[in-house]
Amino acid sequence: AAYSDQGTATGEAIMNKHGILNGTSRSSKSIGASLPREDMAQIMYNVLVDKGAKIPSVSEYTQAMSSISDYNTISGNCCRGVLVCYTTGLLGGQSDGSFGPKNPMNRAQGCVVINRLRDYLQNNGGATTPVTPPEQPEKPVDPPEQPETPTEPTTPTVTELPEFKLQDGENVQQMMDRICTSNYVPGYLSNGEAITDEHIEGILADIESSMPQDTEWNRDARYYYSGAIGNGTACNSWAYALSDYIFTKSAPVVTHQNFDKIKVGDVVWVRNSKTGYSHVYVATSMESPPGYGPGRFYQCSGNVNGKVSWGDVGALKGYGGFESPEIMSVSYVYSRY
Repeated sequence: AAYSDQGTATGEAIMNKHGILNGTSRSSKSIGASLPREDMAQIMYNVLVDKGAKIPSVSEYTQAMSSISDYNTISGNCCRGVLVCYTTGLLGGQSDGSFGPKNPMNRAQGCVVINRLRDYLQNNGGATTPVTPPEQPEKPVDPPEQPETPTEPTTPTVTELPEFKLQDGENVQQMMDRICTSNYVPGYLSNGEAITDEHIEGILADIESSMPQDTEWNRDARYYYSGAIGNGTACNSWAYALSDYIFTKSAPVVTHQNFDKIKVGDVVWVRNSKTGYSHVYVATSMESPPGYGPGRFYQCSGNVNGKVSWGDVGALKGYGGFESPEIMSVSYVYSRY
């Protein structure tokens, strides 16, 4: 509390601008606190993304799962960061084959991995050192050939999606591998319809029909999300699975904290820094439920006492709303629009 160097405030501003702490349990209020290894991995992953550096493919870094003996103890929001850093050698495992995600980094370890990160950026894109401009050529260079006129994207055919429902003996990952498509077309949903509230609500209604209220969905339900958050279980895996099913696995993800801009189909990760509360859900309708007044909306989620829950109420304002500093600072929206 006594540390008031202005440089620290500048560092905070830079981290927040570039999303360096996104997906971690840290915030600008954590300065001076210990940094768990899983958060360090997620921070380095965020830097790689921000710098546009080379990142291993999903198939490459998911192979690291079997090499980490305590993989299931890694927080869902940090799984991707850990796997990427482990695969690239930025942050290795411990001598016993575990990763130790909750173990704190010390200063010496921090220096080592920051140097590794710097070297990786310089060798794999995103180098921060100035680039020496090339010498002026002795004679004019022929202008490059004009690229061919890009063809207009083909409007996808509207199709009926496979039923969002677990088959006997099937886990969530297997179900999603079976029913989910990667054929993303900008502006369109996985079934070929244009991205509108009405069309998203239609897919959600089909999901509710096949996975109705109180269908089992507990902490054992794990899904590897293709978006920005990573591997998740329970309420996380429900929200991630719905997002990929609705928008396709390859649809880009925009992470933001403009909570008044939440849209139907958005994944919302609401947390409270004071109470430790954490829950992930999907917005199903932005209409205000009867009796609640403005600033409320409908949502659905998994792992509500181990079950699927529909028709729950989220809050933009009021009790539990995002205007509370302890909620606003650590909560995020993941949108595929």
